[in-house]
Amino acid sequence: MQTSDPAKLRFSRYGAGTLLLLFVACLWLVLRQPMTPPQLQPLEIAAWCDGQQVQTMPTDFREVGCQQQNEVTADPQHRLLWLQLPFELPFEKNQQSTSPAAVEAAPPQALFISARASSAVYLNGQLIGRNGRPGLAADEVPGAMDSRFYLPASLLRPGHNQLVLQMSAQHGWLTLAQPIHFIGIGPYSDANAHLQRHSELGLVLLGILLTGLLYFSVLALRSQHSGPFVDTNSSTMPRRWQDTLLALLCFFAAGQLWLEMVRGLVGYLYPLHDLRLLAILFCACGFGCCLLLLTALRYQRAQWHYWLTATVLLTLPVLVWLDSFDARIAVATLLPICIAALLATLRWRIADKQEDPAADGAGSSALLLLLYVLLAVLLTGIFQEILAFVLLTLLLCALFIEQAVQHQHQQQLQLADQQLIQQLQLQLQQHRVPEPTANLTLASAGKVQLLPVDEIAYCQAARDYSEIWLLDGRQQLYSGTLRALEEQLPARFIRVHRSYLVNVRHVRQFRTTTDADSGSGAVLLLASGQQVPVSRRLIPAVRSAMQEVVAA
Repeated sequence: MQTSDPAKLRFSRYGAGTLLLLFVACLWLVLRQPMTPPQLQPLEIAAWCDGQQVQTMPTDFREVGCQQQNEVTADPQHRLLWLQLPFELPFEKNQQSTSPAAVEAAPPQALFISARASSAVYLNGQLIGRNGRPGLAADEVPGAMDSRFYLPASLLRPGHNQLVLQMSAQHGWLTLAQPIHFIGIGPYSDANAHLQRHSELGLVLLGILLTGLLYFSVLALRSQHSGPFVDTNSSTMPRRWQDTLLALLCFFAAGQLWLEMVRGLVGYLYPLHDLRLLAILFCACGFGCCLLLLTALRYQRAQWHYWLTATVLLTLPVLVWLDSFDARIAVATLLPICIAALLATLRWRIADKQEDPAADGAGSSALLLLLYVLLAVLLTGIFQEILAFVLLTLLLCALFIEQAVQHQHQQQLQLADQQLIQQLQLQLQQHRVPEPTANLTLASAGKVQLLPVDEIAYCQAARDYSEIWLLDGRQQLYSGTLRALEEQLPARFIRVHRSYLVNVRHVRQFRTTTDADSGSGAVLLLASGQQVPVSRRLIPAVRSAMQEVVAA
């Protein structure tokens, strides 16, 4: 049974805890703001009429061609509608008078409409403005996605008032589940000011993502590594492709954040809203697929294409089945992240006992991805767009830190392998000199045993101890590390793996292997029939060593 190494999860414990505290701080900042834009009074549609049957502004919304909103929801897509919105004129709490003079003295009021449609507004029977020109398919002129209309004080009545909207959406390419986002009244101000109430935080997140995009793009372009995208004979994924995928993750996340913010920064005609939604969905799919690909290439490299294909085949039907773009965007991100978390968890749980470098970081990756999914699910009821990007940016920051930690670990492994190669070359030179018969002293349970080294086939690391395997299959235990044991053995014992020493006199064959679970690309077959794995980085040196042994 495998036990987890606490050192491999050190970043997960402290790094994930720090990121969680940062997220809680951002969550507190966001939730301080009300869900409804401040100082705006939402209006509800009471009834609506079909514009083809009722060609002039209706005075009675109970005539033929009209429906009550609580019975059938108004949908202006590919239709021309008349909407009835009664409202009470809002006053300050300390304002008691409802006289016409008091109404005129109140702050200027405006009607705010956020809908994928053109509209014309009638206040108490009088036309006060148009956004585009609503009409049938041939007559409509597209309007802005977000608009405002000044409500003249002279038309407002104390108490009950009535708004009638003529609305149509004939130029859309998509059919949305909720084309009317918000209709409300409030103090006259910029319509876009109510759309981005967290623009400062959004710009900070955008700056972080663009910095990551620039950084990893430069690293990917400056990398001198060349070769195929995926090399299944390599123990680790090339750094160039890790940097490329991280740059793509930053690109898709920054693109999605910018597309979400652009509505509040730049006004656009409502037909462009469909293109914006498609672009956001594309960025969400790209982010999810790149994160899954990065995880699969790290921890399930031999089967990465199967996992990617299965995820795409699973995600596409769900996206087609859902009718809400918000749900589609969430699924396009969360479903691949869930599968990526599963891959990292599986790799961590079934990692080899031989410290396979391909499994390094699997525990921290699994914990971070699961933490993201857990927070996203728990915050579903209060999830706002900015919270999603706060969480997404923190996840990417965690991946950046993990990438740096793994890169440092790989450099340490490469340095250790270079030292092993130098030791191997020195041992080969010493191997040409005849050595006297030697014994290894083993002490256990108060007894001292002399073991002839010629009977040792190979030695294997077992944490703070070392297992000594003899030619007859018996096993002895040495109470010391493999490095300490190596210092006591003669030069004919060479290091072919970080966890193995082998007696070259008993090697009969060098054989390559495609066994992905062994963490090695080759094995040595001993005279006793035993097999010893060879580290991929040491394969050229060990092959050369075996040739020199045979020649000698």
